[in-house]
Amino acid sequence: MSRRVVITGIGIIAPNGIGKDAVWTSVNESRVALSGITRFDTEGFSSDVAGELRGFDPLDFMNVRLSRKLDPFTQYAIAASQLALKDAELDLARVDKLAFGVYVGNCFGGWAFTDRELRKLHNQGPRELSAFQATAWFPAAPQGQISILLELRGHSKTIVCDRASGLASIGYAARNIAQGKSDLILAGGTEAPITPLIFSACSTDGVLAKRRRGAGESYLPFDEKHEGLVLGEGSAFLLLEEREHALRRNAKIYAELHGFAMTSDACHPAPLPAEERGLSVAMREALRDAAVAPEAVSFVMADGMATKEGDYQEAQAIHKVFGERAASVPVTAPKSMFGHLYGAAGAVDVALSALSLQHRVIPPTASLTTLASDCRLDVVTTPRKAEAMDYVLIAGRGSGGTNAAVVIAAPEQAC
Repeated sequence: MSRRVVITGIGIIAPNGIGKDAVWTSVNESRVALSGITRFDTEGFSSDVAGELRGFDPLDFMNVRLSRKLDPFTQYAIAASQLALKDAELDLARVDKLAFGVYVGNCFGGWAFTDRELRKLHNQGPRELSAFQATAWFPAAPQGQISILLELRGHSKTIVCDRASGLASIGYAARNIAQGKSDLILAGGTEAPITPLIFSACSTDGVLAKRRRGAGESYLPFDEKHEGLVLGEGSAFLLLEEREHALRRNAKIYAELHGFAMTSDACHPAPLPAEERGLSVAMREALRDAAVAPEAVSFVMADGMATKEGDYQEAQAIHKVFGERAASVPVTAPKSMFGHLYGAAGAVDVALSALSLQHRVIPPTASLTTLASDCRLDVVTTPRKAEAMDYVLIAGRGSGGTNAAVVIAAPEQAC
């Protein structure tokens, strides 16, 4: 029999705040945390704006010796996972650590650390290279370091599938618990992509918004002026817990993980016509997995690529899933305020969706002024209160055609 999986802790580290309460407040006050890049010279790049994480001190979450061994993407993951545990009020001494795992979504790995070490290699030779280079860069570093720090010995995994990594991490973690392989899993994503090499790669890929026009005019999902996403950095982790396990310790429950699905188009986002792409299939299959009708969905948390083709494809997918209701189902992309966190984006979206269910408020999409004519959607632009909120459908996708969707339910719907 499949076991039920709930969210009992939330930890977020993002450009618009450290901790779930700070991020939630910032989002619902529509504060844009995007600005010109300060970490390197952007002369010659096609873009010069990002969501930089400010005010983060790794020593608030780990000792200096450990922090020096790690790339920021691992530091962020450790911080977010600790915040999730604190929020869940979980006593680690009272749980079976063999049944407690770590699932991490990531795309780029640790390139801030690597960039510094490659410069050493070039300028000073191989003897000056850090002994921690290999482990600092490795995409599985956050999974390993969190497990070591918290002494977690259960089933763990690192998932790399571009911008869908965070959603996939949470979906597969929930499935692991449902199948009885784990009782608890810290699941989420982390990313620190604001480095010259990664920024250059994303620029040449053509996904980034062009040169800065102003903080509130850079990342414009579904707007007629959309011209690309803005990179952000940070991490989000959720404590996923088997429902009976959570009830036994009187844990607060934010939401239940109800459904999950993934598909692959096996191509770059551009070639396939929107009507033939698999995002709608992933969304529909996630709803089927959750045994939830499209009519029951309170809102859609969109990937929000903010390109003409990408937004059109996502809008078409929503229309295929919701049919005649598509133009009236609320759709939002709060990442427009703090940037697309790639491997962490889906985890942040699930966290914000769970907080939406708790507060019964749909968070807004920032800066949208004129809806793109081929995106016939009800895009939420100011916080929207609801008397009842039952289910949220969260969508994510990545280059190469990866599509993911997760459905979460309010606790009262999970009874």
